[in-house]
Amino acid sequence: MVVNELRQIYWIINLRSTVRSVAYNCQFCKVPRSTTFQPPMGNLPKARLAHHCRPFSFVGLDYFGPVTVAVGRRREKRYVALFTCLTIRAIHLEIVHSLSSDAAIMALRRFIARRGTPSEIHSDNGTSFVGANRELRALYSEAMSDFAAGEMIKWKFIPPSAPFMGGSWERLVKSVKTALKVTLGNNTRSPTDEIFITLLCEAEALVNSRPLTHVACDPQYPEALTPSHFILGYSSGRPIPANLNDSDMCSRSGWRRALRMADHFWKRWITEYLPTLSPRRFVGQVPQISVGDVVVVVDGTLPRGTWPKGLVTTLYPGRDGVTRVVDIDTQAGVIRRPVKRVVPICLRGEHVQNAPF
Repeated sequence: MVVNELRQIYWIINLRSTVRSVAYNCQFCKVPRSTTFQPPMGNLPKARLAHHCRPFSFVGLDYFGPVTVAVGRRREKRYVALFTCLTIRAIHLEIVHSLSSDAAIMALRRFIARRGTPSEIHSDNGTSFVGANRELRALYSEAMSDFAAGEMIKWKFIPPSAPFMGGSWERLVKSVKTALKVTLGNNTRSPTDEIFITLLCEAEALVNSRPLTHVACDPQYPEALTPSHFILGYSSGRPIPANLNDSDMCSRSGWRRALRMADHFWKRWITEYLPTLSPRRFVGQVPQISVGDVVVVVDGTLPRGTWPKGLVTTLYPGRDGVTRVVDIDTQAGVIRRPVKRVVPICLRGEHVQNAPF
């Protein structure tokens, strides 16, 4: 349309390519036209590959709810804390009565009392989790040296607005919700606390008995590996057979048999489950973000034309050298976002004086 309107009055040499170049370099037009950065898939974190470790050594934590329960004649809200082992994909469920830091710490203490102290906890930036991490650090610092305080529990937070980085626990939250929905059905009456605790325990056992590996059609093939094999030694309430062609499995020494069973499950985990984790999808050349780039921060709660704009100030490259998290200086202050939630407007090296701030 621009070319047609101009040619009615003027004859301009190379008009079509000139109009295309002006439209391509227009900073105002780049905002609705640009797409977010798509960094290549990174390596699996060490917590997902820590075989031959105690279950729940590396934990992912998330909340879901609220669920309404009946306490006498009144109704109260309950939340559920989901702890998942990032290695064997088992879950542990705890009822939480509020979203405060104290409730988060008590749920964590109940989890530790039954599953042991984890080495690392991964979670999102929930207010209760951040407060619990701060209070735990202060508590441990009073009782032991700073080194022990740092080594007791290492709490790692994923960047804000990046739920895809917590897919290890987000997917299991959906599984537990599905199990509870099927169990409760369309019952409009709120369950009591005792019934709700029982339902959570049954949902936990159900999710922990799901197969991690392919279920073979051959009857001679061993049963599929499940998280319960690493916790209980068997799945679905049926003990594992002892004919594993190993003298220790038939030994009367209980500890030798237990060690052999654990080693057998971990060998199956390495050979059958590990190759199925995160198949790589190779992508072509992707633009790299740099300090000084003018970007727009994606915010799903706002219209696209009102997304905040800012300047990239800090990069956080991963172990493979690819940057997937950045700090952005906006009018509201410095915020941290994943690069998949960042739209480039003017990359470093381009003229930024006409950037649309």
